[in-house]
Amino acid sequence: MIPDGRFFALPSRDQCQISFLSLRQAVADDPELLAFDAAVDQLDFAKLEARYGQVGHPAFAPRLMFKVMVYGYCHGLRSSRQLDRACRHDDAFRFLAHGLQPDFRTLCRFRRNHGADFAGLFEQTVTRCQAAGLVSLGNVAIDGTKMRANRSKERLAQLQAEFRQALAEAEVADGDLPAEAEAAPAAVRPEVAEEAAFMKSNEGIVPAYNGQLAVDADHQIIVAQQVRTEPGDQGLLGPLAQPVEDNCGQTPQATSADGGYLTEADIEQLDTSGTQLHLPRRASGAADLEWVEAEGAYRCPAGKWLRPCRVRKGKQIYRTNRCRGCPQAEACGVKGKTKEVHVPLAETARGRLERRMASEAGQVTYAARKQIVEPVFGRFKHNWGWRRFLLRGKSGAQAEWSLGCAGHNLRKLIQADAPAGDRSAESQKRTAPRPQPQLVFRVLRQHFRMSYCEHPRRVSAT
Repeated sequence: MIPDGRFFALPSRDQCQISFLSLRQAVADDPELLAFDAAVDQLDFAKLEARYGQVGHPAFAPRLMFKVMVYGYCHGLRSSRQLDRACRHDDAFRFLAHGLQPDFRTLCRFRRNHGADFAGLFEQTVTRCQAAGLVSLGNVAIDGTKMRANRSKERLAQLQAEFRQALAEAEVADGDLPAEAEAAPAAVRPEVAEEAAFMKSNEGIVPAYNGQLAVDADHQIIVAQQVRTEPGDQGLLGPLAQPVEDNCGQTPQATSADGGYLTEADIEQLDTSGTQLHLPRRASGAADLEWVEAEGAYRCPAGKWLRPCRVRKGKQIYRTNRCRGCPQAEACGVKGKTKEVHVPLAETARGRLERRMASEAGQVTYAARKQIVEPVFGRFKHNWGWRRFLLRGKSGAQAEWSLGCAGHNLRKLIQADAPAGDRSAESQKRTAPRPQPQLVFRVLRQHFRMSYCEHPRRVSAT
């Protein structure tokens, strides 16, 4: 291009430049990053640091690695190679890493080897949020979402078939063993025991895990989280409600969940714990009947009386034997002459739940469930682009789930601590954000390929 005065002159790219900016000065215009760095510094890494010995090459500090991991998950960078490039080219990651450059192997080993410790760091974020007044436990909403596993359908089906065949062979072999040997459980390969399950999702039936969350209503703080292999939510309410009490030190005033969690055992457990459970009412057959207090019985639309006959499994049974030939029989779903209605007794846990959900206050509390927990899933899947796990096995999925939940709580804590002016400035900044790291890396990959000769791999220990 011939310079004619219409455009800026293009400086030479080979001209040497000297910059005296420190890492902190390079990110001085990003208060959220500085607050994130300070928030992680307040977490206790003593348990994780104790796993490192004095022998061998110095390792990257666990605090540094955790900052890089969590900040990457909060910005859509989850693979170890993406984080490796970010630590070399992105000022935010270079600041968090103190200018050090952990390579992708070191990052991958840290996430895999210390994944079990991430749950403890997540619990510390819950404690920090509770101390900051962001958790009231007035209403805790529980829900789950399906996350794709890093496993193909064919391989998962093959592993499940091998597992069933091994169990069948073990049963045949156990026929020749004495009775005391038969009582011993059969050994299960860790690869199979930690494997994902086929679950129904928007993509069809796919290998996936069931990510469970318990979210407080006040500021959408995650107070408990788990990764499960059960395709459905039934029976998972109690196992997730107990960690809420363990992490927060007290029982929530109210707990709400959808109808998929409804089991009698969970209702009894939460009723005993003291929380007010809110679940959708299951149709008992009495919805279309009129309760007459003076008679102590139900009256059907045809005028027949359903009177109490006996109590079974904590439910009062109301019955009538006059349905044969009734014009309303088909609409009532009655094929013979008898119609029964099973109503939970008022003094049972199920009866208290039914009475609570029949009230207007109970309906209002349950209606708030979606707007409490669903936005958190939206942040994970839509904002962060997180729709599948990268690590294989349930332990790997749990490590990633803990990282994401810890990042969510830290972001909420930072937003609550920021002054109103900073929050408005941050919202304006999000409307016109700086180039995303993914775009920068895409352009870099198109124009050059880095080799080990140009960038020798840093030898480091974890």
